[in-house]
Amino acid sequence: MNFIVNKTKAILSGFMVVFMGGFGTYYLIHSMYPEAPAFLVIAAIFAFLFFQNAATITVTDASVSRSFLGLGKKAVPWSDIQELGLIGENVFSRKKAKTGHKYIYFSPKKLTEKERFDMIVKWPPKKMLYVEYQEKTLEYTMTIWGKELKSYNAEDLFPNSKD
Repeated sequence: MNFIVNKTKAILSGFMVVFMGGFGTYYLIHSMYPEAPAFLVIAAIFAFLFFQNAATITVTDASVSRSFLGLGKKAVPWSDIQELGLIGENVFSRKKAKTGHKYIYFSPKKLTEKERFDMIVKWPPKKMLYVEYQEKTLEYTMTIWGKELKSYNAEDLFPNSKD
């Protein structure tokens, strides 16, 4: 089954690429050189965010893989995944009910509480696959995983958990 890493961020960053790139191109055509490179650089930054968030995570019985339009495929077999977890991004919220954006991550090693906290602070992780939390995504993934799900800073989904 295929899932987009983060649909909301992909749509917003895609819009910003078109918007800023359009202004940059307009200024470039009209010889407004100080403005054109600034808008094109901003468009390039949002293009990076678009490619990062619009990637597709494919979950099969054999592996979990990430690709963008079928290119740059990174596949990790289930045997190499040591921990499947659910995290909330906003670790500094004073209200425990506000855990921020939630993600499902596929870790190649078992993580400690400190490593999970560090992973959220330095989000997105570079050596892990992850996808935005949706109930159907978690249900499908858990049918294949079949082991314990780790959670960190996800009290609004699991209110009786100790994390």
